[in-house]
Amino acid sequence: MADQTDAQATWLAVIGRTLAYLCMKAAEKEGKFKTTIDRVSFLEGLGLTSTDAAVVAGSTKASVDELRRQARQKKTRKNGTAKKKRRR
Repeated sequence: MADQTDAQATWLAVIGRTLAYLCMKAAEKEGKFKTTIDRVSFLEGLGLTSTDAAVVAGSTKASVDELRRQARQKKTRKNGTAKKKRRR
């Protein structure tokens, strides 16, 4: 009985990731994504974890985290709200 429950849990996760991938590919055909961050955000919205979403989008979690960090820094510099370092 426990083996059957484990097998179901494993296969449900695989089916969920596969459906998310198919949804992402269908949305890509419509031209909805410009960046990897857009793809990962879409997949996270479907319920995938950050790690799984990054892998399905063709990247790694560390790479996506770095892209998001760079986007935040670019946004703050663009708005002129970046903190300046004080000289000692």
